[in-house]
Amino acid sequence: MHATRRRDSLDNAAKLDADHDMPANPSAPNTSNRAAPRAIAILVSALLGGMAGGVAWCFLSLWLPWFAQFWIVPIAIALAMSTRWQGYREGASIACTLLAVVIAFAYAQYLFGAVRIADSMGLPLREALFKAGFGLTADIAWANLRTPDWVALALAVAAGVAVARLRSSSRRISGDN
Repeated sequence: MHATRRRDSLDNAAKLDADHDMPANPSAPNTSNRAAPRAIAILVSALLGGMAGGVAWCFLSLWLPWFAQFWIVPIAIALAMSTRWQGYREGASIACTLLAVVIAFAYAQYLFGAVRIADSMGLPLREALFKAGFGLTADIAWANLRTPDWVALALAVAAGVAVARLRSSSRRISGDN
């Protein structure tokens, strides 16, 4: 009886070890575990970068108001360079940059709407953000979009995608494609 329990215990341990063994081809990636974190990482990077870019655009527009709508273009280039710095390759870098630029545009327009509300009502920006609500602020932001804003967005997307597509200089020097 003791021997039977011990043998069953050893058999179970061997099955557990077999389940955790290395795959037959260690160079083959485990694609089932890599797809979800990469997509989540791209979404998180785009969200955080886009929100930071939107705030930076607002600050730049208040500080340097000339052609304020076009400050999104250098921000898009910086977002693209950031995705490359994070290690994303061409496709992932383009997707992350595109999403981040769109988020930056939408968030900045929302903040510009809140600034208009605060300015027209004589309220501090923080109070206007909380009292006006999302619907009113978004409606004001949407109503104040003009053709130069859409042109600036198109230029920002084009510039961001162009920078995101660039290959690193080390790959060009070594001759890898």
